[in-house]
Amino acid sequence: MGSRLRLLAAGTALLFNRRQRRRLNRTLRLWSGMGPIITHYRLVELKHKTIPMSEDAKSADWKALDDKYADIVLQNFKDLRGFYIKVGQMMAHRSDVLSPVYIEKLRELEDKVPALMDGEQARKVVRESLGIEKVEDVFLEFSDTPIGSASIGQVHKAILKSNGKPVAVKIQSPGAEALFRNDLSTARNFCKIFAPEQCIIFDEIEKQFVNEFDYAVEAENLNIMHRNMTPKFGNRIVVPRAYPDLCARKVLTMEFLKGVKLVDGVRNVGREWCERNGTTLEKFENEMREKYAREGLPPAYDGPSEFAIDFDAIVNTPVVLYNWTLGAVIPSWRMPYRKSFIPLNSARIMATLTKVHGHQVLVDGFLNGDPHPGNFLLLEDGRLGMLDMGQIKVLTKEERVFVARIVKALCDKDKDELKRMAELGAYKSKYMDKEVIFKMCTIGFDQDGRDVTEGLNLQQFVDKCFREDPWEKTMDMLIMPCRVSLLIRGVGLMINHPVSIAKAWKPFADQVLKYEA
Repeated sequence: MGSRLRLLAAGTALLFNRRQRRRLNRTLRLWSGMGPIITHYRLVELKHKTIPMSEDAKSADWKALDDKYADIVLQNFKDLRGFYIKVGQMMAHRSDVLSPVYIEKLRELEDKVPALMDGEQARKVVRESLGIEKVEDVFLEFSDTPIGSASIGQVHKAILKSNGKPVAVKIQSPGAEALFRNDLSTARNFCKIFAPEQCIIFDEIEKQFVNEFDYAVEAENLNIMHRNMTPKFGNRIVVPRAYPDLCARKVLTMEFLKGVKLVDGVRNVGREWCERNGTTLEKFENEMREKYAREGLPPAYDGPSEFAIDFDAIVNTPVVLYNWTLGAVIPSWRMPYRKSFIPLNSARIMATLTKVHGHQVLVDGFLNGDPHPGNFLLLEDGRLGMLDMGQIKVLTKEERVFVARIVKALCDKDKDELKRMAELGAYKSKYMDKEVIFKMCTIGFDQDGRDVTEGLNLQQFVDKCFREDPWEKTMDMLIMPCRVSLLIRGVGLMINHPVSIAKAWKPFADQVLKYEA
């Protein structure tokens, strides 16, 4: 008995030591891989503040750093995976902060991360999770090659045996959850040195990310979101339904949506338009960025009415049925969809995204906290596919009313009201400066153009605000709505149509304050 206990203790110690060594190794890789790079950028920033230089010379300095480090940063994120993929995904859409070379590199993290599992390993997870002897018990076909791979898993296309319909099977990589928990602790310590202004968000981020590792919960979230969104927005968006009987903690089976990534679809059409008009997409995008920097936000969508779009949906219903039956058997017989609008109109796309997410935050209180550009598809019929409901945040009625008051105060530019809301929400800073509170609420829940950030990029502006009035605590429930606002605005930047979230959400805020406050 004593020898068995000693053997068990030795095995436990060995496992513990392995885990500790792995955690230490990842921590060292983060600090050694990213620390010197961030330090180099900070030193150049300090140089620009202390030595008189022309704007062209400053731009040359930044370009040299970007060219030197973009590939290294991408490879660091790919090697570390886990939480750092999420960080890279969020950075990838901030074209107001990062240069085009970084944007192009980091967009690979949306769905092109090298898969950790080969076909047989993926099948094994499916068999063990669903309690089946072989994958063919439930799937007529199962592709061993993933169609996408990102932070915690990979997606395989399959055909259901029960009804012959195509599905997407999301499979979690072994050890992903333990990796994420360790990474959050490491990232928190890293930010204490290099980005102290970001530390207050980590408790809420950790709570939300932990929920992402139970795909059975995500399946339930998908179906709730489908029921919430379809009646009001079904003519503009599609949320795939999950098959609960084919879902488990590490496997999620859902309807397959055929389309291209939203940003790619818009840019492909933009590139064709530019070629026909004797210019390039890159030149056009630079011109648009300069125009919005000079003139502010572009006008809101003013295209076909909701009735016209609804009429399209009605007319297209039999076309969809036909294309999925006879049209699927004989592709040459497929019928075109009716479109009374330009499906790649960036203004309309952003109007849809802001309305959909404003409704989630303020009306439903059931919001997707991870709407980054890689989670939107442009479907064949012009609608948008919405993927990945792993980070759902539920808001109470009181919390929705609180967010509604912030949105209204921002639209009214009521700084005193925003300070009062900050005090009620347990926000704590050194001076409780209402000007800083107004600035941070603006970039958190409204917009962050150069006119708002005083000519600085977003990170530089946050640094400046933190120096003026360092914050120590915020209201946790505001972090995910704020994240939604930032990510949706990021989509707008990627498709050259920046937006004001507060203006887009104000009708919902008014509705909540009128009937529920």
